[in-house]
Amino acid sequence: MSERPTAFHENLTENFRIARHVLLVAAPVGVLVGAAIAGYDYVVNVVLWDRFLHAFPPLVLCLLPIAGMFLTGLILSAFRVKSSSMADEVVRAYHKPDAGIDYKTAIPKLAASVTTMGFGASAGMEGASKWLGGTISSFVQTRLNRVAGLRWLHGSVETTLLAGAAAGISAIFRAPLTGAIMGIESPYKHDLAHEALIHGLVASATSYATFAFFRPATPYFPIHFAYRLNGWDLLLCVPLGLIGGLASHVFLGLLGRLKAIWGKWRAPRVFKMTAGGVIVSGIALGANALLGSPVTLHSGLPVANQLLNGKFALTAILIIFVAKLLATSFTFGTGGVGGLFVPSATIGAALGAVFDVVFHPSHPGVFTLIGIAAFTGASYNSLLFAAVFVAEASGSPALVVPSLIASSMAFLVSAGISNSESQQHRRLI
Repeated sequence: MSERPTAFHENLTENFRIARHVLLVAAPVGVLVGAAIAGYDYVVNVVLWDRFLHAFPPLVLCLLPIAGMFLTGLILSAFRVKSSSMADEVVRAYHKPDAGIDYKTAIPKLAASVTTMGFGASAGMEGASKWLGGTISSFVQTRLNRVAGLRWLHGSVETTLLAGAAAGISAIFRAPLTGAIMGIESPYKHDLAHEALIHGLVASATSYATFAFFRPATPYFPIHFAYRLNGWDLLLCVPLGLIGGLASHVFLGLLGRLKAIWGKWRAPRVFKMTAGGVIVSGIALGANALLGSPVTLHSGLPVANQLLNGKFALTAILIIFVAKLLATSFTFGTGGVGGLFVPSATIGAALGAVFDVVFHPSHPGVFTLIGIAAFTGASYNSLLFAAVFVAEASGSPALVVPSLIASSMAFLVSAGISNSESQQHRRLI
């Protein structure tokens, strides 16, 4: 009679199985996702938006969202794409694996995200990148599981889905640790999908490396100082976090209200989305008239960096905060396709910049960065990835401390309200 396997033997066998799947599936999936995100980023930002920036004056740029939202509506209607959500579809597919991701609508939905963002509506790349990574990875794992001869490559579709989603975030953010954390944090409000952590870490690493081979991997928020912890900064992170949480309620409340209004409006989808584009363009025109620049267009990353570098006075900062919040709400409230994170980061940067002007931190721009962690942390119901993103995207590890304080305060004030309809409270078992 054979002896019962020891706990060590059982753990070693299980770890070998995980390592095999990580190296043979998650790592190559990360390479595929990184290459796909590099191509996607090139089309949206180089082929379309950068070309428009050089070809058109500001007044014409302000009108581009009308064309973008019209084309988006046309694509979604022509291919009968029911849901325009992207990042949330990944969360839904994780919790409802039988439904999964609708591969039949993947190409038109991706094209719709290109027209939304490439023509300057207030949307970011990360939602589509997360969705594209999740779509590629779940498709690959589903097909592998159907081949009996490849049983060594069989695995959980949900785990590989999150690894691919993490890889997409890692590439577009140029932040591999942020991608891995966002991947496992996004399905729950008070829990983690910990089974996908090592898969997400490796996929994020290979995705980032691949993306950096094809596209510039410059940090989102480069700073020119070495941040050191300061008591005054840490103290003010508490009210900044609380205000960031309250501001997220205003943002998400307005976004939800607009979705409800546009959903009840009995008009062709193309017409409703074009109407949304007219409003987004109107907001850009208003901002351009007040500030001399259409600061609400596209994701807002250049504007966030201008805020970080103190380019605006207090009145201009407040205008940016309100205008970007409205532009993003109308972009997605009327059916736009893309990501909310970078526009939300720009809104948070404006909120933090107010603190920079009023309270003068130890280094100029510190509260702008912390405002990003506070507002996005509340909007995404996140304790971790928003703070890690600020540290990773700025290249300053010490910033994770004040960012964690602010995002924790914002998380508490957010009270479970999230921009993800499919996010669950915690694991059921």
